Amino acid sequence: MRHQGKSARAYHGAAGSSWHALALAGLAAMGVIPCSADAQETGQQDMPTVENEIVVTGTLLRGGAPVGSNSVMLGADTIQKTAAISSNELLASVPQVSNFFNRVPLADLAIATNQIQVTRPNIRNLAPGGKTSVAASSPTLILVDGHRIASVGVNQASIDPDLIPIGAIERVDVVTEGGSATYGADAVAGTINFVTRRRFDGLKVDGHYGFADDYWQWDASATAGKDWGSGSLYVSYSYSKSDKLYGRERSFIRDLDYTAQPYRPRDLTCASPNLSLNTVIPAFGATVASVNYAAPAYVAGTRNLCDNSQDDVYIPSAERHGVLASLFQQLDDRTEVTVKAFYARRSTLKTGDLTGVVAVSPANPYAAASLPPGLALGPTTVQIPGFGTFPAVNLASVSFNLRPVLGADAQRERTRLEEWGFNAEVVRDLDDNWQARLLFNWSESDSSFALTGISSARLNAAGAGTSLATAFNPFDVSSNNPALLADLIDSQIGGQARDNLVDIRGIVEGRLAVLPGGDLRLAVGYEYMNDQLQQRYLSDIRIGTLSTYPFASYSRNVHAFFGEVRAPLLSDGAGGSMLTLSASGRYDKYSDFGGTFNTKFGGTFKPAEWLSLRGNWGTSFTAPTPLDQLGSQRNTISSFAFVPFANPADPPPGGAYTVSIQGSTANLKPQTADTWSVGADLTPFQGLRASVNYYDVKFQDILQTPLVNADILDNYPSQILTRGTGFSAAELLAFAAGAPNGEAVVRPLIDSGTLVYSLVDFRVANFGILHIKGIDFDVNYAYDTSFGSIDASVNGNRPLSRKAQASPTSPVVDELALESPKLYLQAALGATVGGLRAQATWNHTGGYAIAPTSSVPVQDRVGAFDTVNLFFKYDVPGQSALLKNLSFTLNVNNVFDQDPPLLRRNLPSELGFANGFTFGRMFILGVSKQF
Repeated sequence: MRHQGKSARAYHGAAGSSWHALALAGLAAMGVIPCSADAQETGQQDMPTVENEIVVTGTLLRGGAPVGSNSVMLGADTIQKTAAISSNELLASVPQVSNFFNRVPLADLAIATNQIQVTRPNIRNLAPGGKTSVAASSPTLILVDGHRIASVGVNQASIDPDLIPIGAIERVDVVTEGGSATYGADAVAGTINFVTRRRFDGLKVDGHYGFADDYWQWDASATAGKDWGSGSLYVSYSYSKSDKLYGRERSFIRDLDYTAQPYRPRDLTCASPNLSLNTVIPAFGATVASVNYAAPAYVAGTRNLCDNSQDDVYIPSAERHGVLASLFQQLDDRTEVTVKAFYARRSTLKTGDLTGVVAVSPANPYAAASLPPGLALGPTTVQIPGFGTFPAVNLASVSFNLRPVLGADAQRERTRLEEWGFNAEVVRDLDDNWQARLLFNWSESDSSFALTGISSARLNAAGAGTSLATAFNPFDVSSNNPALLADLIDSQIGGQARDNLVDIRGIVEGRLAVLPGGDLRLAVGYEYMNDQLQQRYLSDIRIGTLSTYPFASYSRNVHAFFGEVRAPLLSDGAGGSMLTLSASGRYDKYSDFGGTFNTKFGGTFKPAEWLSLRGNWGTSFTAPTPLDQLGSQRNTISSFAFVPFANPADPPPGGAYTVSIQGSTANLKPQTADTWSVGADLTPFQGLRASVNYYDVKFQDILQTPLVNADILDNYPSQILTRGTGFSAAELLAFAAGAPNGEAVVRPLIDSGTLVYSLVDFRVANFGILHIKGIDFDVNYAYDTSFGSIDASVNGNRPLSRKAQASPTSPVVDELALESPKLYLQAALGATVGGLRAQATWNHTGGYAIAPTSSVPVQDRVGAFDTVNLFFKYDVPGQSALLKNLSFTLNVNNVFDQDPPLLRRNLPSELGFANGFTFGRMFILGVSKQF
């Protein structure tokens, strides 16, 4: 580190004395509590201090990028061009973040609120299972200023970038390489680091208003601060609010039956109900007839069909608040401190109709009055030619919709994420070469969701009710007893989780020696983390009663030792390095599952000024989160009077039973990965930059449940156990010990002497393997002209291979062959003329093959999704207080109003389109002013 010298010290002690005193008072008031030194300096550039020697994302060492690695940086200009109202929307502009690219990330929260409360970016879509992955963690590590914050989510445990105030972000670093040797857990696919401002002077306000057909959004942010040379204090606040989008507001969102033309809706839970009459022979357990009758005429073989996707919300409404306060101060020539505190909140709301299916008993007084003539519930007989007459029973179920009595939007799904914390980092120059950095970081989160619905238990009881006051009438929902109806809909699935993270980290870094290409640098450090989680999750409880139920708790400690060395071995003859090698390693010791050691080696070779070749290899891991580990406390055991998986070598006897366990295996292991990549960076002539990067990631021990298929016995030999002679009482009790209710399930089987042929373990465990390969590329060209400048860029991701195994013994599946785009591409062309900036951006998500559908016509491919966005910015000329630093922006997203590609398929949650989503053509007006 270079010292300030006498002139800097004089400035520090004289002109800056009053602000220095204020800074020290602020430190005393806030309590010296950490942030990372990984933030980029944005204030005065003429002070030769430690803040000029930043630590880049992906390395512990000052003075250079991570050796041999590939990265993407989103600077202030890129942030402004996207007009994003959230950090997730900003990431949706990066092709490497392929699960967000060309999509609206907030749509994830409309899938299943009780399962998904967090929208989490996934570099190269590495997470197996995508949005439905059973692992609470994510293989993409999210950092803020180079450090972790507490995870959010009730059934997920990740950082949601939506909670990072976009107004405080200075840049975003996306490192697309494994990083566990530097940061520890979760940096398998890569690391996304949101770097906030270190300095700010003045007042800056920004705002946007966006609108599309039947949709609006707006955001505003303000940052106010003071920079006094040796330090800076600022506060930044961001707010955004966005409308919900119903399915009916986009013509391509349809829930239709594509197996015959003309296409018709396929939902039976309609405002006009449907009766299904099933005739069952109890002796055989077989349904011999099933006939549908549509209200109001109830003619056999008729159906009322409706498309409830039209009244469901596809994009939930959202509201975000975020505030960040920062204080940076140089205490003397060798010491500086940074203190930051933050608070963020995001809430979402999705609505729809309350629908259901109820079994109606013969005793229900509404049944006899509503059934068509000739139909009766209860005992009957069935004659089977050649076999005789058998006792049977007519059972009825009715599909209904409560819209006629409750109106629209009666079903409500809410999420709420809150997070707050503070951190402080002290940086001390030990001498001219060595530096010590000490970080203290604390954060806490509170996540919750509530999904209202109809109580299944109370609905079943009301279907069998025997009086007008206690029976439910699905044939005419508006005629129901209001008190009964209010009781039925007083139900919700609810969950809440609180996470508390304390993170203390110390690093010593400096020069060991001088090599021909530069300084041989070393960094060593220690990190301690304490993570405490509380969670409660209940189904079919009364609305507003979640707080009366106890939390389940889990806590753990992590001790980590790590180091990194960078050696510029050969000089390039121009003051730089021709060959640079690096090595890093980290040992993490977890109090629950033990230790893991991860390494990374990198190299950069620069044979010419315009060419740089690089490569790296390393190991990474994703730790099972406290939420993953907590799952074993909620295991359940069930018994079945049948055998779902018979072993041909050991066939089951008649009347055999199966006992299964569901939930999570205790003491889950880390998910591990081997990663390597090679690439090249070229600058063949002025204005042109190009890079290409080949990557290979093998992700193993992936948390999954056993995949049910014909090969399940071979794929999971230790999870599906069979014995024709039956398992002993001791074996059954040992198996049952894996769940709190286990003995109560198996004890009756033991006492009655029932033969249990099969023990099935369906708990989450470390099974899966995913091996991906691909290419990242980036080309940029800028050229100065007589009128200003023009520029063009192309960047993207090309997956080459995606091979998956459900378990180490299962066959390899080529996931890239079906359901996977093979190209994510973004190209931009722009020009600057004086204070006017104009840019067009093309986003392309490649099409992909699918298994032939049963639709008419048959579909075997989903098309590509292409959108074009326009951006205009005008910096108002003038030096007056009103005009200086004033700019206006206009974004026109999806200028050609392209719909996502058509998908004629009837799998669950598919609504007639795939491979992308936007709001359609959207105009966003923006203004920015700095005082």
